[in-house]
Amino acid sequence: MREFIRSLSPTAEFVVVIGGAFGLFILGSIAQALTRPTLVGVPDGQVADLLIFELVLLAVLGAFLYLRGWTPAHLGLDIHPGEFLAGLGLAVAAELAYVMASLVAALIFPLKAPVSSSVAPTVTAINFLTLSVINPLFEEVFVCGYVVTVLQKTSGPWTAINVSTAIRLLYHLYQGALGVLSIVPTGLLFAYWFARTGRLWPPIMAHGLLNLAVLLLSPT
Repeated sequence: MREFIRSLSPTAEFVVVIGGAFGLFILGSIAQALTRPTLVGVPDGQVADLLIFELVLLAVLGAFLYLRGWTPAHLGLDIHPGEFLAGLGLAVAAELAYVMASLVAALIFPLKAPVSSSVAPTVTAINFLTLSVINPLFEEVFVCGYVVTVLQKTSGPWTAINVSTAIRLLYHLYQGALGVLSIVPTGLLFAYWFARTGRLWPPIMAHGLLNLAVLLLSPT
């Protein structure tokens, strides 16, 4: 099995990693966007299931990449000084980009009531706090660290940034129009940061801080 995994082509590796990490999420997101574009909320039990699912995928795909010769350093997971401050700055920049995109969109066409939170207020604090750690790590390792690293070498940084953002958008389509206004600027910002610096912890931390902000601002 080890030799078979190592013998796979780079294209096959990319399909396995991205298909394995986001395939089901993308299909579910598209189906939900077509049938119910505005998300009502995710029950607490489903959040717990999501955490377990993402942890299993992270372990399985992490082992797959390790057998392929990948290390944490290849994905930008080595730690540098000032990572938290950089993550805080990225979180603020992402929020400002969302506000600006919303204002521009409002000038072009009127938007209906905002899309509700992707996590219902009934989600327990411990699950949401855990989700704010595990989900950012899972998403950014694959959609940012892996995608940008692979495509930047073969197709250049802007192709890598745009493909990373497109994949991120596909599995967030269920959030509706306002979700798109948030996901696209955030995806571009995170991917650009990683393409320029090779450091993944700031996007992970920024993602976690944005998730925590949703918890703090959600009605109880």
